[in-house]
Amino acid sequence: MKKFRIVILSVLLGLMLCACGEEQQDSQIQQMRTDLVCKIAGNYAIDTISEMAQNPAYFVADYTELTYDELAQAVLDYPGIRTDGYVLSNAISSFQKGFEEAGAIVSWGEPVATVDGNEIIVDFECVCERRYADIEFIFKNDLSDPQMLSATFNARYTMAEKMSKAGLNTLIGMGTVFVMLIVISFIISLFGLFSGHGKKPDKTEEGINKAVEQIEKNENAELASNAELVAVIAAAIAAYEGAENTSGFVVRSVKKIKRQ
Repeated sequence: MKKFRIVILSVLLGLMLCACGEEQQDSQIQQMRTDLVCKIAGNYAIDTISEMAQNPAYFVADYTELTYDELAQAVLDYPGIRTDGYVLSNAISSFQKGFEEAGAIVSWGEPVATVDGNEIIVDFECVCERRYADIEFIFKNDLSDPQMLSATFNARYTMAEKMSKAGLNTLIGMGTVFVMLIVISFIISLFGLFSGHGKKPDKTEEGINKAVEQIEKNENAELASNAELVAVIAAAIAAYEGAENTSGFVVRSVKKIKRQ
């Protein structure tokens, strides 16, 4: 029984040692990949892309006149950077924009590498003429094919600068909206002129005016009718009193009495 236990423990110990050996080997290989891409980025990529951003004819011909395949072959031949021509073109544009904001690169620090699955991200902190900046490279995590997948140059801004820039963008956006609303209102106001008839009368207002006119006509007719009735009544009273005229009294109102 003891011999059986010793055999089992020996087998388990052997498996653990093998696993540890494989993990250590994998770690060493990954470190080799990381060191390789850090060397490519720090020793070759920054200088090459910076030169191409400042001097388009760095490789004899203007890189903007080369196809993506020709551009990729140019940096592969010298200094030996594996990448896609489209990726390199975007990287050059990013560096050009970074130089406009931060100025030329004075120096850069040690690379900081992070492994993310099939990618290795390499970051550099740079000192430029006007401000600090960050350069980020992304490489393929492959020792036999350490291809550069992207490269970006980003100038650093303080929080106050970021807030000021955000406020300016907000102000421009709101101003644009208000201007467009004013323009739209002006265009709508011109529709009446374009139609050639001007403003059409409101049907409701026209109906009210007709109703008022009719009421006034009825009132005037009623007043005329009452005046004739008053004259007749006054003449009858004068004849009953034996008076020659109706100057001795005044008829102030006439009320109709309903007979039952």
